[in-house]
Amino acid sequence: MARDHTVSVNTETFDYIVIGAGSSGSVVAARLSEDARKRILLIEAGPRDSSPWVHIPMGYGKLYTDRRHNWCYRSEPEPELGGRTTYQPRGKLLGGTGSINGMIYTRGQREDFDSWQSAGCAGWGYADVLPYFKKAEHQARGADEYHGIGGPIWVSDLSAHPLADAFIDAAISTGSPLNRDFNGASQEGAGYAQVNTRHGRRSSSASGHLKSAGKRANLKVLTSAEVTRIRFSERVAVGVEYRMDRTPFYAASLGETILCAGTFNSPKILELSGVGNAEILSKFGVPVVTDLPAVGENLKDHFGVPLEFRCTRAITVNDLASSFWRKALASARYLITRGGQMASNGNFANVYVRSSPEIDRPDLLITLQAWCTDEHLKPQPFSGFTIMVEHLRPKGSGSVHIRSADPSAAPQIRFNFFSEPEDRDAVVNGLAIARRIASAAPMRALIESSLVNDLDGLDAVGFCDLARSHGLSLLHPTSSCRMGVDLGSVVDTALRVRGVGGLRIVDASVMPSIPSGNTNAPSVMIAEKAADLIKRDN
Repeated sequence: MARDHTVSVNTETFDYIVIGAGSSGSVVAARLSEDARKRILLIEAGPRDSSPWVHIPMGYGKLYTDRRHNWCYRSEPEPELGGRTTYQPRGKLLGGTGSINGMIYTRGQREDFDSWQSAGCAGWGYADVLPYFKKAEHQARGADEYHGIGGPIWVSDLSAHPLADAFIDAAISTGSPLNRDFNGASQEGAGYAQVNTRHGRRSSSASGHLKSAGKRANLKVLTSAEVTRIRFSERVAVGVEYRMDRTPFYAASLGETILCAGTFNSPKILELSGVGNAEILSKFGVPVVTDLPAVGENLKDHFGVPLEFRCTRAITVNDLASSFWRKALASARYLITRGGQMASNGNFANVYVRSSPEIDRPDLLITLQAWCTDEHLKPQPFSGFTIMVEHLRPKGSGSVHIRSADPSAAPQIRFNFFSEPEDRDAVVNGLAIARRIASAAPMRALIESSLVNDLDGLDAVGFCDLARSHGLSLLHPTSSCRMGVDLGSVVDTALRVRGVGGLRIVDASVMPSIPSGNTNAPSVMIAEKAADLIKRDN
């Protein structure tokens, strides 16, 4: 298939080209620009993060289906979910998904990162990565053994909420310990989540790292510029082809190209560029640069099942959304004080538990969401809330690949959710634990009824049926360009792509396995560490 190689008349040359200004790419570009001798180009497919809905914490629901700021992908039909597809919002703007997500700050467990090191990824154990978590963070509670201050991204506490208080008390009454810091010594237990906000506004790698670096003369940021492929010469990345308003351009790299397009788009760009499984590339007429079958494989995500309830009190996000006067008052309060419901994300409290006593650490997250919505976060027209059961370490895996040689075509995403018996057992046990929490006295007073038919009477088979009919992606995709030392990996421990030169990947796609928690904080950590690796080698 012929390629259009038309380029800008004035082709620019840079020391580093960073593809994607998301949670990782914004960090990498900002850190590399600290060396004034180096010229950096950061290319982002979407616009700047200027929409007010980006910065108002409760506003992320407005961006959930907004195609200007969101790739709005869908998975392929999931065999174990009755052929249902799952919606996959991914950020397409400065800050990436970190500019449209729920802002939960969770790193994962110590053992997650130690398992990376045990699998051969030297330098990626917990002791190695903790300094980078701390470097990126400004912890509102102050610095300690586990937390840093002075970093670009703020980590703050949520205001108390009666639903969250009841949920935490209920979890404790069923045997969970109180945990005031899920990113400290232990993750296990119940407590309030922390979030990436600063004085009532979203805090991201765009508002933190990139904003402070944006004034540097050696950093050029292009927005609304979609990369179509990486160009190679003798298997060395030498530049990037991209388009703006359908006009093709080319930028040359003297040093390295750093791919930070995320778990779905990084393998897509690799395959469009000729790096991937030769059979897939040949099928779509893409010339093969290097045969790397692991590209796009090993896709992981957290699987969740919601239990929804009608609330006895008008204290939920649904009540705010359904009332003009409540919205007006909440908006006025936010404008004056940067506080109130508009300054929260609606995800208040968590309990990390084990699906079985034989497991040595939590593999389930049960979270309290002060809303009850449809798939696209549109609140239901009644007072309601959700208890979400989330499986943190799935055994099953999927894939993401191109569906054609057209750069504008969405990738094919297959998760294979609920396909492994161990995963099904964990989710079923998690639903039983969530039911016990909902039945405990502190929660009973707030529950008018369950939206799940005969919740109290469900057995293991019933819970499996519920998971198949209502289970969903928790939007934490990782590992499609896995780091490792084996032939099934895409990048080495310095994040260099195997089989080619001058190219690294820095985003959630390189995670050897999925962390036991939200993935934004680990994505930022990886970028902080990657910047040091790149500086060291150049």
